[in-house]
Amino acid sequence: MARAKITKRLVDSLQPEASRYVVYDMEVKGFGVRVTPSGAATYILEYRPDGGGRNVTKKRMSLGRVGEITPEEARNLARNRLGEVRHGHDPLEDRQTKRREMTVSGLIDQWDEENPPGRRTGKPMEPRTKAYTLSRLRHHAVPILGRKRVSEVTVDDINDFIRRVSKGETAKNAVGPRKRGRIKVRGGEGAARKVAADLSLVFGYAVEKGIVTANPVSAARKPRPGKRYDFLSEDEFAAMAEALTALEAEGVNPVGIAVLRLLLLTGARPSEIEQLRWSEVDQQGRCLRLEKSKTGYSVRPLAPAALDLINAQPKWPKSPFVFPASRGDGYFIGSKKIWVDARERAGLPNRVRYHARHAIASIALSEGIDVASVAALMGHKGPRTTLAIYAHVIDSRAAEAADSIGAKIAAAMAGKKSRASGE
Repeated sequence: MARAKITKRLVDSLQPEASRYVVYDMEVKGFGVRVTPSGAATYILEYRPDGGGRNVTKKRMSLGRVGEITPEEARNLARNRLGEVRHGHDPLEDRQTKRREMTVSGLIDQWDEENPPGRRTGKPMEPRTKAYTLSRLRHHAVPILGRKRVSEVTVDDINDFIRRVSKGETAKNAVGPRKRGRIKVRGGEGAARKVAADLSLVFGYAVEKGIVTANPVSAARKPRPGKRYDFLSEDEFAAMAEALTALEAEGVNPVGIAVLRLLLLTGARPSEIEQLRWSEVDQQGRCLRLEKSKTGYSVRPLAPAALDLINAQPKWPKSPFVFPASRGDGYFIGSKKIWVDARERAGLPNRVRYHARHAIASIALSEGIDVASVAALMGHKGPRTTLAIYAHVIDSRAAEAADSIGAKIAAAMAGKKSRASGE
């Protein structure tokens, strides 16, 4: 059992080993630093509750991460906790009790403040994605579950929550905090499915932190994603292209026009095009090598027309983005408004940007392109995702195959030979 005076110099000198180890302080009994094989170092305190004694099992609690608090701050915390133990309190039990009393609203706030890394990426959520996630949680989950203690949330509560959001109970259209702004919250099965996934993420974090023992969202009955039956037709592509040309002639921001034209050509997700960097454009390979997409690193082949459109964009020395913002050093985010103006001019009031994405996949599949290639084109995690979303197109191709094969078999059964058999 290693013992030493825990100082900043000592803490900085500690190196990870093959197994976890603890260095205990020489001044405060039970106070120490725990170092894991990954290199994470945490100040800890060991104590015996209920008056102590060798027959009482030791408890160990974390005081804080090395780097977040100083050794002296951790030592003072250890002294305070030991003082509580001497007065008959169990600080670890008190902490766990407080965690069990945490409300769903408080848990969402804690998740927001800590901003933990994702399991798939190992990095915190992108700011824009996180903003959308928190918006859904605070507009749907907080009104229904916000005051409920996290330890009391059951699978039945989550099922009831999903049912109420699906029915539109949390939908609203109210005056927003911004001048002449409004808050528009849509309910329905799509909103319920998304916010259930958000809530599962937050409860997964609560399980990792020891706030709850199980994720109640995991076993809930969540709405299944709908099939992509609706997409832009060839005539609608032409109408949108004509509308964009007219808007450009009227002086609408050419960067936003270019973003939408590239969306129509590639079927990429809007955020992938808006955030596109010059470093992600592979001229020789004629593809995009997206560093951050919904599925992580992703390679997307480009048609010549799409590559020509990208190369036509002016390069700004201080911006890494293909489509830079008009002001500031970010990327252009105003394409949605331009799309709305274009679709109204084209007479397509119910079309959104994702309909272009669905069209690309549906056209590719209906043309007989194999599912694996379409999955790569769309940036799906794998062919199974493509099959699940665009099953109706696969079904249509299967029906055509059934017609063709059925006709040949029927002819054979009628005694007619095909040309291939040498008639």
